[in-house]
Amino acid sequence: MSYGIQVKNSSGFTQIDGLDRNLQIIATGTTANFPQAPQFSTALPPGVDNSVVVFIAPNSTSGVGQSNTIPIWGYVDLAANEFIIGRTLGFSFYQGSFNYVVCVANQSEPTSGYGFNTYTDNGDLAFSSAYKQMKGIAHATYNVGTVNSPGQYIVFDENNPAWAYDTSPQDYYVMLNALGRTGVLNTGSTMYYRCSFATWGWSGTQSWHYGSYDNRLVVGGSSLASGTPPTGPSTISNDTRTQIIARNI
Repeated sequence: MSYGIQVKNSSGFTQIDGLDRNLQIIATGTTANFPQAPQFSTALPPGVDNSVVVFIAPNSTSGVGQSNTIPIWGYVDLAANEFIIGRTLGFSFYQGSFNYVVCVANQSEPTSGYGFNTYTDNGDLAFSSAYKQMKGIAHATYNVGTVNSPGQYIVFDENNPAWAYDTSPQDYYVMLNALGRTGVLNTGSTMYYRCSFATWGWSGTQSWHYGSYDNRLVVGGSSLASGTPPTGPSTISNDTRTQIIARNI
């Protein structure tokens, strides 16, 4: 930026500047418990625009899914004004709920006469201390993979400097907008969704696919998702996603 104020965290992630808008929290809540069905929906606040971003985290104190993990995919459906959480394939799965935070970038002017505001060069409000803001602590960009490539994954764990002392995996939220289905995989007998995913894992005595079994959050591409995919040939995107990991406010 050529003027104004800029604030970055220890990971080099910009928190405040005069160019980028921050995310104002407009709603928080807890979903219903995950049903036996492979996915379920939760309503968004009425009237949100296309700047809406949703962060989610398990409402749990321990891992209760396959191998002490909770693997999910999901997406935001603006047409239906809701967001979807779905399960990736596993022998057992989390039956609890998820905490969520809904944010928008198009902030309205605060009515309080106190605090600190920054604006973009066209006069839009970029940041205001009058509002609660989601605290982004890490971000990761990965390739979702193709039919012949499994895609990449990123591990955020207790060895990362951004992992705060005395926190647990469920204290860290992922941006639901970066997840979602990327296509279908035809195995010859069964069609599965491929997806961008997030997996919360709790420390235990077993090992798992992503290495040693520590408290961690894994995000990446090309996991298999439950559901009833369309029939037809394999079609997998090879785009990239940037995932934001945030702390509870």
